[in-house]
Amino acid sequence: MLWFRRAQVAFVLVGVLVPTLCCDWLKRYTDLSDRCLSLLRDLGGPITNKEFPLPFPRKLYQQVKKSEAACKVTFVRNNLGHILDLYEQVNVSKVGWDADNLEELLIVVHRQKAELSACISPAKMEGCFSKELRDYYGRLTNATLNGTEGSSASWELIRSETKMHLQKLHLLVAAM
Repeated sequence: MLWFRRAQVAFVLVGVLVPTLCCDWLKRYTDLSDRCLSLLRDLGGPITNKEFPLPFPRKLYQQVKKSEAACKVTFVRNNLGHILDLYEQVNVSKVGWDADNLEELLIVVHRQKAELSACISPAKMEGCFSKELRDYYGRLTNATLNGTEGSSASWELIRSETKMHLQKLHLLVAAM
């Protein structure tokens, strides 16, 4: 009977700790996050300070901050996926960004997403605020890109907003 109780304790510990401990990415996340921010900054000129037409989802980040580690990891992964999807639409020649920096940015973000995907059970990938995040990025696209034919000014607004997301995700991971 003692072995059964130990097995239960071990199972509970594994269930709680695996989402955080199984992932080496937490150790590398700061470096990769810093690299993303650097590449984003170096895409073009100074990042705009113009007001974004859509409010930043601060309440969503506050809710995620209070959730369990596995949910936080899922949220970070899903957020990076939406950023990838967004930036794969950009016409670099039209916007005037450095194509090599954009490509490297996408590679680093994809690497982060892939490493996070390995840490999340397939059942969790669509949970943890994924609907709210998907809706937010849909509104972001509608507010900036739709109707502007991907103008340079629209992409600069998105670049500014992406910087805020990457910084918030960095803080979220640092607090885990």
